[in-house]
Amino acid sequence: MALHLEKAIKKLTGELIQLSSHVEESVKLSIKSLIYKDIELAKRVIKDDEIIDRKEIDIEEECLKIFALHQPVAIDLRRLVTILKINNDLERIGDLSQNISKNVLRILSSSVFVEGFDIGKICNSVQLMVKKSIDSISSVNIEKAREILKMDDIVDEQNSTLYNEMIKKIKESPEKMEILIQYIHIIRHLERIADHTTNIAEDIIYMIKGEIVRHQQTQTDKK
Repeated sequence: MALHLEKAIKKLTGELIQLSSHVEESVKLSIKSLIYKDIELAKRVIKDDEIIDRKEIDIEEECLKIFALHQPVAIDLRRLVTILKINNDLERIGDLSQNISKNVLRILSSSVFVEGFDIGKICNSVQLMVKKSIDSISSVNIEKAREILKMDDIVDEQNSTLYNEMIKKIKESPEKMEILIQYIHIIRHLERIADHTTNIAEDIIYMIKGEIVRHQQTQTDKK
């Protein structure tokens, strides 16, 4: 029974890594469509989200089947719970990439031109967090997971700075409000992607050490 369970979890982990690769590509292409104003790339991200959704459902169903057949305990139970949670976070990252691409299409369909802000920094930070989270899944690396937790504050700060810049521009040029709102949505989606990579990092730490690190920073801040 133990051997069958180990093989099932190993196979499931491989499928999760495949899903994570699709999600990383989706994030990369959605950001590329934004930076290079590429309509076709944006449409491709929107279309390919169906693949991510199907894989997420398949992994969840397989995970539940393993629960029913093998009734795992201890470390095996933690591994399966972690896979389920990461699977959900990856699917949400895919959805957010799709949302970014939809915002890009709305921006590119307008004749209004907006400039004077640097969205590249938060894009680079989020892409790096996604890459590190994928690496932490495939290598089960706790140090990479902890690096992601440290980066989340950087993205939060970049998000706040850009949001304030957008609000200022709306006040200065209200005729550009509709397009600026699309950019506000995009930076919000990027910040949410960073949050999901943080969730993944926390779950990797839980799987390896059985340590729940979620909310620890909040509790520290309250002291």
